Amino acid sequence: MDGEQAPGEFLQRAKGFLKAEVYITHLNGQPVVCKDYRRYAGTPAALMARWLVRHELKMLERLGDWTHAPRAVARLSPLSLAMEYIPGPLLSDAALDDVTDARLSQQLILVVQQLHQRQMAHNDIRGSNVVLRDGVPVLIDFTSAVRLPRLPGTATLARMMRRFDLRHSLKLKQRTLGLPLSTREARLLIRSGRLNRALRVWKKGILPRLKGRKH
Repeated sequence: MDGEQAPGEFLQRAKGFLKAEVYITHLNGQPVVCKDYRRYAGTPAALMARWLVRHELKMLERLGDWTHAPRAVARLSPLSLAMEYIPGPLLSDAALDDVTDARLSQQLILVVQQLHQRQMAHNDIRGSNVVLRDGVPVLIDFTSAVRLPRLPGTATLARMMRRFDLRHSLKLKQRTLGLPLSTREARLLIRSGRLNRALRVWKKGILPRLKGRKH
């Protein structure tokens, strides 16, 4: 694409199967983040890599100008896309204090709930997928995101998907931010028996199939 410059600062090196190179570059004079799968060109993995590019671009486009996700900029090639550069530290790297921790935890849970109200689940909430822009959480990496099902009879599945995101948000509160959970939050986080089994089935069985659907 015209106006694209060479890679600048690398944010992620491609390590592992179907992992992208992620780096900051400039497009038409503006900083953008490029997610680049071009290392798979000419290999059997290229088909899936092209699907991942289309999928993430579509998820970001559905969110439009939502403050808590990067804006989709362009599909640079069949195997790469550009998105808005969000300045700020990752939640996993940020130096915070007790007051900031408590406020940020509340903000993150609200952000996840807002995402669900937009009929989408992220499915990969973790410290390295949350950027703090001026102290406000922004979710990144929508590769695993899916639209929440709305067909008759899918309410239980949609509820499970929402709980999956909230569960991992509470893990961040407890483990990354070091904050205690309320009784209600602890009940949501520590589910035994049926829900834990359902979460494993969702992550290992249902999610890969949903990601494999054509839009």
